Amino acid sequence: MGLLALAGCSLFDLWAGDPAVSLPDSGSWVVLPMRAFVSRENIRVDGLQLCTKMRCGYDAAIERFTVTGPDALAIERSLSEPRRLAALLAKSDPKTKTPPPKVSVDGFASGDWRGVQLAMTGGKKSHHFNAYAVGQRQEGGASFIVVIAGEPRIARKLIDEATQ
Repeated sequence: MGLLALAGCSLFDLWAGDPAVSLPDSGSWVVLPMRAFVSRENIRVDGLQLCTKMRCGYDAAIERFTVTGPDALAIERSLSEPRRLAALLAKSDPKTKTPPPKVSVDGFASGDWRGVQLAMTGGKKSHHFNAYAVGQRQEGGASFIVVIAGEPRIARKLIDEATQ
Protein backbone atom coordinates (compact mmCIF):
# COMPACT_ATOMS: atom_id res chain seq x y z
CA MET A 1 0.00 0.00 0.00
CA GLY A 2 2.84 2.38 0.87
CA LEU A 3 4.50 1.70 -2.49
CA LEU A 4 1.28 2.57 -4.30
CA ALA A 5 1.05 5.86 -2.43
CA LEU A 6 4.70 6.64 -3.22
CA ALA A 7 4.21 5.75 -6.89
CA GLY A 8 1.10 7.95 -6.97
CA CYS A 9 3.07 10.89 -5.56
CA SER A 10 5.78 10.39 -8.19
CA LEU A 11 3.22 10.34 -10.99
CA PHE A 12 1.50 13.42 -9.58
CA ASP A 13 4.85 15.24 -9.52
CA LEU A 14 5.39 14.39 -13.20
CA TRP A 15 1.98 15.66 -14.28
CA ALA A 16 1.54 18.58 -11.88
CA GLY A 17 2.84 21.87 -13.17
CA ASP A 18 4.63 24.67 -11.37
CA PRO A 19 4.71 28.32 -12.45
CA ALA A 20 7.85 29.15 -14.42
CA VAL A 21 8.25 32.48 -12.66
CA SER A 22 6.20 34.81 -10.52
CA LEU A 23 4.30 37.20 -12.77
CA PRO A 24 2.11 40.13 -11.65
CA ASP A 25 -0.91 38.90 -13.65
CA SER A 26 -0.24 35.21 -12.97
CA GLY A 27 -3.91 34.43 -12.30
CA SER A 28 -4.54 34.51 -16.05
CA TRP A 29 -1.68 32.17 -16.90
CA VAL A 30 -2.17 28.42 -17.37
CA VAL A 31 0.52 26.25 -15.79
CA LEU A 32 1.46 23.30 -18.01
CA PRO A 33 2.85 19.97 -16.70
CA MET A 34 5.96 19.53 -18.86
CA ARG A 35 8.06 17.37 -16.50
CA ALA A 36 6.41 14.22 -17.86
CA PHE A 37 7.70 14.97 -21.38
CA VAL A 38 11.38 15.51 -20.52
CA SER A 39 13.26 12.23 -20.38
CA ARG A 40 16.80 13.49 -19.84
CA GLU A 41 18.07 13.26 -16.27
CA ASN A 42 20.21 16.38 -16.58
CA ILE A 43 17.30 18.63 -17.64
CA ARG A 44 14.69 19.64 -15.10
CA VAL A 45 11.66 21.67 -16.16
CA ASP A 46 11.08 24.10 -13.30
CA GLY A 47 7.91 25.48 -14.82
CA LEU A 48 6.03 26.33 -18.00
CA GLN A 49 3.20 28.84 -18.29
CA LEU A 50 1.01 29.85 -21.20
CA CYS A 51 -1.34 32.78 -21.64
CA THR A 52 -3.68 33.23 -24.59
CA LYS A 53 -5.11 36.35 -26.15
CA MET A 54 -8.52 35.41 -24.75
CA ARG A 55 -7.23 35.35 -21.15
CA CYS A 56 -4.45 37.96 -21.17
CA GLY A 57 -4.99 40.06 -24.28
CA TYR A 58 -1.86 38.56 -25.90
CA ASP A 59 -0.35 35.17 -26.70
CA ALA A 60 2.77 34.27 -24.74
CA ALA A 61 4.63 31.41 -23.09
CA ILE A 62 7.39 31.36 -20.52
CA GLU A 63 9.52 28.41 -19.43
CA ARG A 64 12.19 28.00 -16.80
CA PHE A 65 14.43 24.95 -16.76
CA THR A 66 17.69 23.83 -15.17
CA VAL A 67 20.43 21.92 -16.98
CA THR A 68 23.50 20.26 -15.49
CA GLY A 69 26.71 18.86 -16.92
CA PRO A 70 28.05 19.41 -20.44
CA ASP A 71 24.60 20.23 -21.84
CA ALA A 72 24.47 23.36 -19.67
CA LEU A 73 27.75 24.53 -21.20
CA ALA A 74 26.50 23.75 -24.72
CA ILE A 75 23.34 25.84 -24.24
CA GLU A 76 25.32 28.70 -22.68
CA ARG A 77 27.72 28.60 -25.65
CA SER A 78 24.80 28.75 -28.11
CA LEU A 79 23.33 31.75 -26.32
CA SER A 80 26.69 33.54 -26.39
CA GLU A 81 26.97 33.28 -30.21
CA PRO A 82 23.97 35.19 -31.65
CA ARG A 83 25.24 35.19 -35.26
CA ARG A 84 25.78 31.45 -35.30
CA LEU A 85 22.38 30.85 -33.71
CA ALA A 86 20.71 33.10 -36.30
CA ALA A 87 22.38 31.19 -39.15
CA LEU A 88 21.18 27.86 -37.76
CA LEU A 89 17.61 29.09 -37.30
CA ALA A 90 17.49 30.70 -40.76
CA LYS A 91 18.38 27.51 -42.64
CA SER A 92 15.70 26.33 -45.01
CA ASP A 93 14.26 22.85 -44.63
CA PRO A 94 15.22 20.84 -47.74
CA LYS A 95 12.12 18.65 -47.25
CA THR A 96 9.70 21.53 -47.87
CA LYS A 97 9.19 24.33 -50.36
CA THR A 98 8.61 26.81 -47.56
CA PRO A 99 11.12 29.66 -47.80
CA PRO A 100 13.56 30.00 -44.91
CA PRO A 101 12.41 32.19 -42.04
CA LYS A 102 13.68 35.71 -41.55
CA VAL A 103 15.63 35.70 -38.30
CA SER A 104 17.14 38.42 -36.15
CA VAL A 105 19.22 37.44 -33.11
CA ASP A 106 21.00 39.91 -30.82
CA GLY A 107 22.82 39.53 -27.53
CA PHE A 108 20.81 40.43 -24.44
CA ALA A 109 21.47 40.78 -20.71
CA SER A 110 19.32 41.51 -17.69
CA GLY A 111 21.18 41.56 -14.39
CA ASP A 112 23.09 38.28 -14.08
CA TRP A 113 21.06 36.70 -16.88
CA ARG A 114 22.79 36.52 -20.29
CA GLY A 115 21.47 35.32 -23.62
CA VAL A 116 19.71 36.43 -26.78
CA GLN A 117 16.78 38.42 -28.06
CA LEU A 118 15.23 36.83 -31.12
CA ALA A 119 12.63 37.80 -33.72
CA MET A 120 11.51 35.34 -36.36
CA THR A 121 9.03 35.46 -39.26
CA GLY A 122 8.26 32.52 -41.50
CA GLY A 123 6.30 29.40 -42.18
CA LYS A 124 3.38 28.81 -44.51
CA LYS A 125 1.37 31.65 -42.98
CA SER A 126 4.35 33.90 -42.31
CA HIS A 127 3.84 33.90 -38.54
CA HIS A 128 5.95 36.25 -36.44
CA PHE A 129 7.17 35.85 -32.88
CA ASN A 130 9.58 37.50 -30.49
CA ALA A 131 11.59 35.60 -27.92
CA TYR A 132 14.24 35.90 -25.26
CA ALA A 133 16.40 33.02 -24.06
CA VAL A 134 18.68 33.74 -21.11
CA GLY A 135 20.77 31.71 -18.72
CA GLN A 136 22.35 32.18 -15.34
CA ARG A 137 25.20 30.02 -14.05
CA GLN A 138 24.57 28.03 -10.89
CA GLU A 139 26.63 25.50 -9.01
CA GLY A 140 26.83 22.38 -11.17
CA GLY A 141 24.86 23.80 -14.09
CA ALA A 142 22.72 26.67 -15.27
CA SER A 143 19.14 27.91 -15.05
CA PHE A 144 17.46 29.12 -18.24
CA ILE A 145 14.36 31.20 -19.00
CA VAL A 146 12.69 31.29 -22.41
CA VAL A 147 9.93 33.81 -23.22
CA ILE A 148 7.96 33.71 -26.48
CA ALA A 149 5.32 36.28 -27.43
CA GLY A 150 3.66 37.63 -30.53
CA GLU A 151 4.44 41.26 -29.69
CA PRO A 152 7.96 42.63 -28.96
CA ARG A 153 6.84 44.82 -26.04
CA ILE A 154 5.10 41.88 -24.34
CA ALA A 155 8.16 39.64 -24.74
CA ARG A 156 10.37 42.38 -23.27
CA LYS A 157 7.99 43.03 -20.36
CA LEU A 158 7.87 39.32 -19.51
CA ILE A 159 11.63 38.76 -19.64
CA ASP A 160 12.19 41.84 -17.48
CA GLU A 161 9.72 40.51 -14.91
CA ALA A 162 11.14 36.98 -15.06
CA THR A 163 14.75 38.02 -14.49
CA GLN A 164 14.13 40.32 -11.52
